[in-house]
Amino acid sequence: MSAEHPQIKTEKAQIVSRFLKQIPPGEFNEAFSDLRMLVEDDNMMCEEAPTLCAVYNKDHFTPVQSKKCEVLLTRHNELEENYFLDPQNQISFKYDHLRRIPSDFQSHPEEDKKGELWRRALHESLKVYVDNHYPDGLCSVFVKDTAMRKIFVACIESHRYKPSAFWNGLWKSEWTFALAPASTSTQVTGVIMIQAHYFEDGNIHLIVVKDAEETLLVTDEAQTAKDFAKLVEKMENEIQSKIMEEYDHMNSNYIKYFRRQLPIIQTSLDWEKVVTVKTLEARAL
Repeated sequence: MSAEHPQIKTEKAQIVSRFLKQIPPGEFNEAFSDLRMLVEDDNMMCEEAPTLCAVYNKDHFTPVQSKKCEVLLTRHNELEENYFLDPQNQISFKYDHLRRIPSDFQSHPEEDKKGELWRRALHESLKVYVDNHYPDGLCSVFVKDTAMRKIFVACIESHRYKPSAFWNGLWKSEWTFALAPASTSTQVTGVIMIQAHYFEDGNIHLIVVKDAEETLLVTDEAQTAKDFAKLVEKMENEIQSKIMEEYDHMNSNYIKYFRRQLPIIQTSLDWEKVVTVKTLEARAL
């Protein structure tokens, strides 16, 4: 049997990658196994698995929690391939995306002391909000120092995976703003993404993506951090309220048309008569 053309193999890998980018949260292993059976090319799938899994973990802000670190995997704290930074604990580590195991922990102190003061203040305030609103949630705050300003990125992740009950769900958000030395205000931009999958007696996907933008007044580290957390809380509460309003609207308007309309006769139903008729019909058969 002749060897497969390299271009065909590349196209296969691209198709698999596109499929895996669309799968619901918490279902990577199942989707990968199904695709492996469909593609029937174990060599290609094994070659692509680490890269595909790494992209999935970073896109979904996969939490890493161990005795030595507690951080989200994102493109913002990736030092090099498979190596990430936990700024809160000031360590770097290697992450096995397939086995989901961190290792090779190394001390990684922050050289920018001023930026670290701001980052820690932001993390502490945001963590209070996350702990109060997401029982299983986790947040991470990262800082990037440029020549003119410091760029802060805050990420939030909370998920509930219940495959035994036929549903999985993920809430994640990313918030970015920059601070220059003489800043008195800054623009906070955010992206909120909600994904849910229900697959009992059907296959229902929910994907909500909402962009947000708000002005944040800049004072000292502590007060600005508290104001930032309040800003995030306000905007995330707004999107949650809008989703609930939309579902209520759908239930009272669109979904009711799928229900069978019964006649309104304004009299009580004679159940004994109904039972008698059914009994007679059964005897006649």
